[in-house]
Amino acid sequence: MGKTISLFSGYSQKENRTTNYCLLALKMIYEENPKFLAEILSGLCGYDMSEDVGVKFRQQERKAGSVPDGLITQKAFTVFIETKNYDWFYDKQLENHLDALNSETHGLKILIALGNFEGDISKRFEKIKGLCEKKYRNNIFFSAVSFEDFISAIDLPTLPKNVSDAIKDLRAYLDEEGLLPSWQNWLDVINCAGLPDDVLIGNVYMCPAEGGAYSHGRCKYFGMYRQKKVEKIAIIRAVVDVESESKAKLLWKNVREKTADLLSEAQKKINTLRPGEYPTRVFLLGPLHDTEFIKDTPGGMLGSKQYFNISKLNAEDEVSLADLLKGRTWSELC
Repeated sequence: MGKTISLFSGYSQKENRTTNYCLLALKMIYEENPKFLAEILSGLCGYDMSEDVGVKFRQQERKAGSVPDGLITQKAFTVFIETKNYDWFYDKQLENHLDALNSETHGLKILIALGNFEGDISKRFEKIKGLCEKKYRNNIFFSAVSFEDFISAIDLPTLPKNVSDAIKDLRAYLDEEGLLPSWQNWLDVINCAGLPDDVLIGNVYMCPAEGGAYSHGRCKYFGMYRQKKVEKIAIIRAVVDVESESKAKLLWKNVREKTADLLSEAQKKINTLRPGEYPTRVFLLGPLHDTEFIKDTPGGMLGSKQYFNISKLNAEDEVSLADLLKGRTWSELC
């Protein structure tokens, strides 16, 4: 038996939690205004659902030999969502969903494959699309939706602040779970003037494991800043919160290394560089590469960090990024 969508779902599997959070966001949006949900679903499935979502109120409309003074109606529609925290789906599972949808008696029917897609997926689901067209005679719509497209679709500019804030929280969750590819386009520039040896010798950046100024969004690259410029670039292999001598947790990783090995490495960095300082957030870095990314505005950094979207540089890796940033100014990327 299925469960009602709840803030306290109790699901242990990540995919079930992700689905629950996404549905909660849609539920909040629907409760705010059904027209918002209609706009979102229309964008996701490519079919105008403005007349399908929500109750309609009409007057003096002829119906099979009678003209009631007033009518309150609501069309039927069913949306199935299959969620994967990666970028591939089982055709058989989707085919079973199509069969189940077809057995629904009335109304519009939609199947959404919600996954961690990147790149061109136009040919990935040709078999499923073919079944919708031929076997089900276009009575079922199918759409493959990335988490990036989903979060963009629900983030309507007209939403009230409480719903907008909830969507920001959902975006942060999806980002932390590695379900948004946008993190690969970001450089986290950190002021390292106080403790440069941690980076230059220890190949690590460390800060208190707390929020506020020490809270960092997921990024692919690390930039070492001091004396009005970024002088080193590295890939961020992983970020670990070391809470005690025996307790550490992985916040996220950008490399295919064993989590246990990364946790152990972070513990060793603490023991060597900051013995007894808990809790500490540890950025495990790859090899450092020289660059000269210049802060061209007056004064130093206003905070301890600054993010740069480096997507337009089309850097292939950290070596390429370091070369592409040489001689550039911050204003060029802000």
